Amino acid sequence: MVRRPKRNKRDGKVVKRPPLSREEIEEKERQKEDRELRKKELLESQKQNESFIKSCFSIVRAYWGIDNCIVSILSPKVTFDSNVFDEQIFKDTASIDYNSQGELIKITIQSVDLGKVTISLKEVGYRKKYIAIQLNGPSPNFQTTGIEGIKLRLKEVLHKLEKDYKIKIKYNPDYVRFKKIELAFTIAFNKLPSLQTRQLLMRALVADKKRDLKNYSTSQNADYFPIITIEINKKEKHTFYNKIEKAKKNKQIPKKNSSLKNLEVFRYEIELTGSKIAEQLDSHYLAQLTDEMIIQYLELLISDSVFRYIKIIIDATIKCEKMLAKNFKQNNQQNYIAQFLQDINDQLSTTTISDLIDEDIIAFLPIRFLKTNKGETKRRILENFQLKEKNTGTKHEVGKMTSWQVLEIIRVMFHSLEEAKKYGLGTRINPSTTFYKTFPLKTYPLKERNEIFNDTISNNTREKNLKIKC
Repeated sequence: MVRRPKRNKRDGKVVKRPPLSREEIEEKERQKEDRELRKKELLESQKQNESFIKSCFSIVRAYWGIDNCIVSILSPKVTFDSNVFDEQIFKDTASIDYNSQGELIKITIQSVDLGKVTISLKEVGYRKKYIAIQLNGPSPNFQTTGIEGIKLRLKEVLHKLEKDYKIKIKYNPDYVRFKKIELAFTIAFNKLPSLQTRQLLMRALVADKKRDLKNYSTSQNADYFPIITIEINKKEKHTFYNKIEKAKKNKQIPKKNSSLKNLEVFRYEIELTGSKIAEQLDSHYLAQLTDEMIIQYLELLISDSVFRYIKIIIDATIKCEKMLAKNFKQNNQQNYIAQFLQDINDQLSTTTISDLIDEDIIAFLPIRFLKTNKGETKRRILENFQLKEKNTGTKHEVGKMTSWQVLEIIRVMFHSLEEAKKYGLGTRINPSTTFYKTFPLKTYPLKERNEIFNDTISNNTREKNLKIKC
């Protein structure tokens, strides 16, 4: 085995490299073996992660729970042996801070299995000693838990600190409070929900605020936006994002040839920090908070989303009615419907959402700018939007029935809270099965939709009464 000759850039002559030594050859072989071993270990880990993700949905297709959180232990008693600071585990995962007088004031530990732990050992003014502990769930992060699970996580971290770092902590359980808590709804779809469906769901769940659409660095479709975030304020943030896409980004599952092809997991996450926790949940102390208190908050949040959803539908109907009336006034009777279709297409191409949420809005339009033929006008509008579907089988965006899908997802959210009342918050796993459940995002065929629309149109116009009179 010899090195390739290297061409000298200045004079164009070929400079021959000396042959590799036996040690260099052996080193290259070792590096190759290490790469192959790491690749094999990664594939095995990814395979186990795929099985774990499936198991999270072995009993139910969706669940509420607590995701990651940060707790603070106030006025703890910390004992440690400073001699262990020279051990390798401290060098690899910890930083030690001293003040100008040489006094130890803070120990910060961060590792994959432990998370982040900050131990403040010095009282300054009103600031007491404290320990801030990041309590993360197991990796990959698909499993959530309840309050009792958070208590167990805390015990495991404190045990690890004592066992691995020789740091012993005594504290009053009543002095443990949340600094941050993530409340999560995790759902397994049978296919990807559209961006329109996800945006409407977030509009219903959160009071109308600016939505921030983001992509992962590994996202192949620039227009998909797997992350939708709404920041209410600095202490409250709502996010709906693709968990599978995130796991691929973190190399926890394969990007290609994954066994999770028909499993699209999304998470709706409510992040509360600081005073917002007690404001929304009635307490921020671990000893006082219960699953029931969290469920009560979530029930109120989902109940509000139903009223907000109804308002969104009503507002959309009003906007579309105004748009049609304006087009009717500015265009002749042959062109105003075509112009309405063009206006909706323009909105979808520039903002990813439109005033016409889906075809169902058309069936409820009052059509006040016409005195007669209101029902027939609605059917003509529907025909214009459905023309491509009739000819090619490809639905217009408004034919995907976004509002119906969102309503079904909200129902699943309510049902999952009822499950949490019975069994507690968090993921329930059946270890004896490889079967998993998903929520089917229903597609509505043209015939089925039009039968529903015809009933709606007949019921909310004068057609029915006129037929009876005749």
